[in-house]
Amino acid sequence: MRLFAAFAATAALGACATVTKGTTDTVNFISTPPGATVTVEAAGQATESCVAPCALDLNRKNTWQVEMELSGHTTATATLVPQVSGDGVAGMAGNVILGGFIGAGVDAATGAMNDLKPNPLSLVLAPNRSATAEAGPAPMATPVS
Repeated sequence: MRLFAAFAATAALGACATVTKGTTDTVNFISTPPGATVTVEAAGQATESCVAPCALDLNRKNTWQVEMELSGHTTATATLVPQVSGDGVAGMAGNVILGGFIGAGVDAATGAMNDLKPNPLSLVLAPNRSATAEAGPAPMATPVS
C-alpha cells in the first residue's frame, strides 16, 4: 500500500514546469515611438496582434516572428526564441529526481520549461523619408554662356 501511495504522489508531481509555469509565456512589446501594431506568428499557430505597448500570451515551445508597423515609419522585425529557463531546469530536475519521467517528457513536449526571449521585446521604428528628402537638395543650375 505504501508503494502505491509513493507512486501516486510521484505521478501527481509529474510535469512540474507544466503545472507551475504553464505552456504560455506573457511577452511584453514596446515600440519607439509607441502605437505600433505588433503582429506575431508561428507555424501552426494563430496570428496574434496588439498595439504597443502591449503584452501577448504566446506558446512557450514556438519560435515567433514579430513585425511592428506604424504609419510613416519603417517596419521593424524580430524573432522570439524559446530558451530553457532556470526555473524550467529546476522543474525538470524535480521530475527526474522524483522519478517523474513522464512529467519530464510532458514538460519538454509542451515547452513549459522554456521562456521566450527577448522579453520584453523593444524595437525602434525609424521615420520614413519622403521622396524629396531622399533625393537631397536640387542641383544648382549652371549659367549658359
